[in-house]
Order: sequence, then structure tokens, then C-alpha cells
Amino acid sequence: MKEKTSYPSVPLEIAIQLCAEIRQHAEQAWQDPASRWCWACQQSTGGEPARRGFLRQPGNRGCILINARYAERYPVL
Repeated sequence: MKEKTSYPSVPLEIAIQLCAEIRQHAEQAWQDPASRWCWACQQSTGGEPARRGFLRQPGNRGCILINARYAERYPVL
């Protein structure tokens, strides 16, 4: 049976930084699926940081793009 792994929340400052990096990359390649996801988030929030997907629920780790980049940079030991 698989064990359920608990991942720590992404600190807000890091989530905002990662989001900015992802948006910057997305501006150069809107045709790939990850960039379209980012674009849709930007459109639905009107660009307001407080309305972004990673802030919608307490303890939310981030959108799928932020989670992936965070896991890549800060692996759980």
C-alpha cells in the first residue's frame, strides 16, 4: 500500500518569486500547456497577487507549476 506523503507549504515569499519566474518564462512561450495555464491564472485574477491560485486556500502549497518548481529546488529529504 502507498504511504501518503505530507509536503510542507511553500513559504509565501518563495511562492511569489516562483510565480514571477514562471510568468516571465511563459511570456516567451505562450504555446506550451504550462504557459497557457499561467496565462489563464493571470487573466482570471486580473493580475492581482492576492487572488492567484496558490493563495486561495490556507496552507495551499501552490499551483501545479509552483509546486513542481519548488520540489525541484527544495527537495524533501
